[in-house]
Amino acid sequence: METELRARTLAEAISQRAADAADRIAYTFLPDGEKESHSWTFAELEQLTRALAARISREVAPGDRALIVAPDSADFVLAFLACQFAGVIAVPVYPPFPVTSPRRVETLRTIAADCGAAAVLCAAPEQTRGLLVEAAPELDRLRWIGIVADADGAAGFEPVPVTGADVSFLQYTSGSTSAPKGVVVTHDALMHNQELLCRTMGYSAESRIVGWLPLFHDMGLMGIVVPAVYAGSRTVLMPPLTFVQRPVRWLRAVTRYRATITGGPNFAYELCCRRIPAADRVGIDLSSLEVAFNGAEPIRAETLAKFAAEFAGHGFDSTSYYPCYGLAESTLMTTGSRRGAGAVTLTVSREELAEGRVTPGTDQTLVGSGRASLHRELLIVDPDTRIPLPDGQVGEIWIGGPDAALAYWENEDATRETFRAETVAPQSGPYLRSGDLGALVDGELYVVGRRKDLVIIGGRNYYPQDIEHTVENADPRIRRGCTAAFAVDREGGEELIVVAEVKADADPDIAALTASLRAAVSVDHSITPARVVLVRAGTVPKTSSGKLQRRATRAAFEAGTLDEITAAATEAVQL
Repeated sequence: METELRARTLAEAISQRAADAADRIAYTFLPDGEKESHSWTFAELEQLTRALAARISREVAPGDRALIVAPDSADFVLAFLACQFAGVIAVPVYPPFPVTSPRRVETLRTIAADCGAAAVLCAAPEQTRGLLVEAAPELDRLRWIGIVADADGAAGFEPVPVTGADVSFLQYTSGSTSAPKGVVVTHDALMHNQELLCRTMGYSAESRIVGWLPLFHDMGLMGIVVPAVYAGSRTVLMPPLTFVQRPVRWLRAVTRYRATITGGPNFAYELCCRRIPAADRVGIDLSSLEVAFNGAEPIRAETLAKFAAEFAGHGFDSTSYYPCYGLAESTLMTTGSRRGAGAVTLTVSREELAEGRVTPGTDQTLVGSGRASLHRELLIVDPDTRIPLPDGQVGEIWIGGPDAALAYWENEDATRETFRAETVAPQSGPYLRSGDLGALVDGELYVVGRRKDLVIIGGRNYYPQDIEHTVENADPRIRRGCTAAFAVDREGGEELIVVAEVKADADPDIAALTASLRAAVSVDHSITPARVVLVRAGTVPKTSSGKLQRRATRAAFEAGTLDEITAAATEAVQL
């Protein structure tokens, strides 16, 4: 069944908005998270986009790849949309600043080499070039193009003709379990996914969106930036750091602009509960919210309950919760809740879950991530036999549909493994293999973990995020979101290791703290870690989007390079 799209490309959508709603505001920018710097109407946006596209076209050819290195929200939006006009393949990257961070610079180098980048789009090309070339000399050969918000040059430039099968942008994966890979997103896939968002989440010309998510990441790009153009929504943007520094800025922006759609990963709601004191909550009004999406990491039932309870007095309605699931390979959106219905939860037996079955119990509450919709097919498959599994069985999540991406950039082996999967008994496909584990119960998807991260000891399955959650809630001195659980090979078989960051201002009794954490895991999961390793803040590796890198943590543990807090070190500090 053919899906009717509102536009065939983003360039076409921008031109439509400029013609039909010229004076309506498209984007508003809050560079410090509070004060407006400026806004762009749709007419202004089209002129600025055309002008920058004209400059890009003078430097590189259609189909070339251009890295977008733009910490500033306005610069990023303009650069990304200008690439659509110029027929250039946009490659959003994590801004590698400071350049003293080897990990960030190495990620940029890897992406630039992998995609064969021809250009870099940035706000201050000479300054940025000088900083980055010193750390990565091979970048000097690229064309460095300044992102300038100036309409000069817009006249006479027409968007480069493209087809739906042409590539719009490359979305590099976060690299939580492997090196980043460039997901090829065509104009067709991009537009189909935006239509899915409009039909399921209700994006429209009447929507008011507030976002702080990183724009180079798929959730920020597809869920915050692009809907302004495709659906004609008004979007208010603030940098991620301004939210992390003071979470109340997010809720104040929702209040000020009467936002109807906003959201983020689970930790964002947790942060609001923990770091917005009562005095700062005065004047917060969340009654305008129709959709508060939650995705990109495990969704915790207790977080949803806590946020709803603490902000009910400020107008928050828990029916606006919109748990969802997606990944870059499916152009973000894969499943979503029913709008206005709130979160669906299921309390299950942890014992049965360890055996790969989702059955009613009293031990653990799972949050549903919604249902497949709009011509999308969702299967749970045994990853080893490739046989589809019935309801309630845990397996790998496989996805089919018109907005799934087609390939990884110039990586045929990974493309074949991930995007060309076929089931047996019955044989069907191709499907996208998500690498995530989950189960379907009455059509609702419950995501339980990453296949590559699964800990299997004694024939039982342990989901690392559940163990990490136990550790982080066992003692207030443990930093949330900074614990990694994994298995290591030993002569007698595999052993469970937990690495946990301790707050910088904590004064732990190492022996007592590790003992209490081991006991907490044992009680909750019927397995005792062979070791609990306490490390200093900032030790556990993460991706550019903040996801834990468990395999990198395991490698550092096995190499003995973790910044471990020892009893001797603690005693030295106390002296």
